[in-house]
Amino acid sequence: MYDITMMSDTRLLATVNTAKKVMLVDSQAGRTVDQISLKNYPRGVCIWDNNTAAVTLMKNKVQLININDNSLTLGNFLNANGDVWGIARSNDRLVVSYSSPPWLKTLSIEGKVINRYDYKKPGGNVFEKPNFIATNTDGMVFVSDLGKSTITQLDCNLLVTSTYPDPILQRSRGIISFSADHVLVCIQGDHRILKLCTSTGAISSLLQEEDGIEDPYALTYSSSQRKLYVVPYGRSGRIQIFQQQ
Repeated sequence: MYDITMMSDTRLLATVNTAKKVMLVDSQAGRTVDQISLKNYPRGVCIWDNNTAAVTLMKNKVQLININDNSLTLGNFLNANGDVWGIARSNDRLVVSYSSPPWLKTLSIEGKVINRYDYKKPGGNVFEKPNFIATNTDGMVFVSDLGKSTITQLDCNLLVTSTYPDPILQRSRGIISFSADHVLVCIQGDHRILKLCTSTGAISSLLQEEDGIEDPYALTYSSSQRKLYVVPYGRSGRIQIFQQQ
């Protein structure tokens, strides 16, 4: 698997990169409800609304997925014009990251570019390889960077508001908004899930190898179940589940 997100209290959507598929998973029963094949390798996934998800495909496309009860069907393509990676919804926009050049863009659900983080402008060297994206209920955007040991916070117009540098963030991958002022981030290779307090910049370990974490790559959280779902790197089809207090 590559990325994972909560669709409802008991349903997950996951991208399976090597198989070129998106899977709908019943998290309580631990079974696949439906799956759909794609034309290219999927990367990030996010929920747009109860009936639509968006998936980044290798190279330059965003694939919309229609969700109808227990079935998935292909929707429209959005031309993203670049090597897209992460994706998240921020208010009425999709935010997508690009590995090279290191861009961020906000798109309408029709694919129109609304804003772009321009790495060519003065001060535009914040990113090296922007990767996974998370957003919170205020529309703030959080980006992990595979090339730098940072988490970057931007507003919905892609203006940088804070940068959190720390060597411990090296090889940061999947990232989610966990609470009003906390995000969680996977540290691949270091077998840790870190918690970043965005108001203070303090970083602490939430889960580590001793807790059973193995090369965490992507994650999602069910607030109603108080469960954290983690995708280990290179273990296709496996999801680790951790109960939170």
